[in-house]
Amino acid sequence: MSTHQTAKTQFLKRPNGDRFAFRRLGATWGIPLLMLIHYRGTMDFWDPLVVNGLAEHRPVILMDYSGVGFSTGRVASTVADSADDVLQFLSLLGEKEVDLLGFSIGGYIAPMVALNAPEDITVRKLVIAGTGPSGGPDTVINSPSHQDQVNTLAGGRDLTRDDFATLFFPHDLRGGAALNSWFDRIYERNVSTSGEQRSNWLSFNFTDGGKGVEAQTNLASSWLLVNETRGRNGSYDRLPGLKTPVLITNGNNDFMIPTPNSFTLQQRLPNAQLILYPDSGHGHLYQYANLFARHVLDFLQSY
Repeated sequence: MSTHQTAKTQFLKRPNGDRFAFRRLGATWGIPLLMLIHYRGTMDFWDPLVVNGLAEHRPVILMDYSGVGFSTGRVASTVADSADDVLQFLSLLGEKEVDLLGFSIGGYIAPMVALNAPEDITVRKLVIAGTGPSGGPDTVINSPSHQDQVNTLAGGRDLTRDDFATLFFPHDLRGGAALNSWFDRIYERNVSTSGEQRSNWLSFNFTDGGKGVEAQTNLASSWLLVNETRGRNGSYDRLPGLKTPVLITNGNNDFMIPTPNSFTLQQRLPNAQLILYPDSGHGHLYQYANLFARHVLDFLQSY
């Protein structure tokens, strides 16, 4: 069975000539689980403990967003556009029914895929981690100074271990140990294990002039603006009509996307459950990788 460390990259050609990069791994039976990663992330930066823990029991599909990692094209600057890209990917892949797991901005995108899906694509279940709804009356927004710190750390020329010490993990001994273990694990996929070069963070060293970061920053910031997320461009007003079973997870103190937004999601969705992990933040799914994978599998395999 292929693993996160060994799976080969495949490509799907889009009608405009661009290509989606993806990997399929794990079990050969069951409904596939498509995983949508965080801001600036590529397929290579998923935690193998999470991916392999899920893939042992499920077919897992990883993809690079348009213009990110090994995918070509323009980087989406709105959540609705990114959801449309994902739907095109699923259509080209020929998948008619999937489960979705979205982390961070991937958690913005995943419900929009379900909400905007055409009749011939079914999202059976959703897992959304470290995220929140589009702008609404009870959406919690970081203060300007706090958001400036987030943008400075997450939007720099490179992303270092020290940046993630604040962005993903609590500042204590447990958080430090989780950071170091996770940061080492994400580099387990390399040339020696896969035969392929690793991709870099989106806009690594700003070789693209920072255009990719600019697009994804606009995607994240516009998501909180009520006037820009009406109708099919947003989720807040439409969540009560989404009947899909949903598992929501977060740390008890998310530095990047305030944890109360996870509670708001759970309250607005008619068929959702919420798990908050103790002494953790945005990177809770990596700090509690084995437990998170078990919770996700239990959810996907139940009712």
